[in-house]
Amino acid sequence: MKNLLKGIYATLPLAVLASPSALAAQSTEQESAWKHSIEIYALALNIRGDSRIGGVSADVDVDPEFIINNIDIGAMLHWETLYRNTWGFYLDYSYMKLSGDGPSNTNNEIKIRQGVLEAKVFKRYSYDFGSVDYMAGIRWWDNDIDWSIRGPNGNLDRNPDVEEDWVDYLIGARLTSPLSENWDFYLNGDIGLSGDTDFTSSVQTGVRYHINSWSDLNLAYKSTWVDYDNGDSFAYNTASQGFLIGWAAHF
Repeated sequence: MKNLLKGIYATLPLAVLASPSALAAQSTEQESAWKHSIEIYALALNIRGDSRIGGVSADVDVDPEFIINNIDIGAMLHWETLYRNTWGFYLDYSYMKLSGDGPSNTNNEIKIRQGVLEAKVFKRYSYDFGSVDYMAGIRWWDNDIDWSIRGPNGNLDRNPDVEEDWVDYLIGARLTSPLSENWDFYLNGDIGLSGDTDFTSSVQTGVRYHINSWSDLNLAYKSTWVDYDNGDSFAYNTASQGFLIGWAAHF
């Protein structure tokens, strides 16, 4: 018994010395299990198609120049979280408020506020060529449009307006493949519908350049299609597309 106690006392200093290392390793493992990123980005947006607002139909033709000249406020943000390189989710929100001349008539005035929120969960699988994230989620559209139509004398003739929001349900996938030590290629696509949406889809493809260990640059092209009609006051059948540039911080 005396020899056993001596052995226990002899090992205590080693245990005390080893404990901080073990705790540090455990802490590092816990910290590295979760990976987060936040990205701010800008999109040179073109919107083409047609819409119906309160019984008045019009072509939609919005280009980056129109947005720059008429934007009141805008914001685009992407948040992503990944757990143990397997399960994850992301939130992507773009918002803009515009005011300017209405379609094809300088006597018309239009105010648009549009917000689009995309929320997806995904499961990641790793392959020899890279990784694929299999996704499911929603895209929430929130549109407020105030359209003032004036006659030749400048008096207000009609004032169709709409406040409409809806949710589309999506499935999709994202491929990420390394091109070199600092460059990654990716392709992200989805497809979906809802009660009043006949079709919606989005495709984004581009490259990421790793600036350092905690940030990267995103250079991409994005297209989003939607064909929505509530059968009453609002229809929106458009394709939105353009070049995207973003900067992301990882932690």
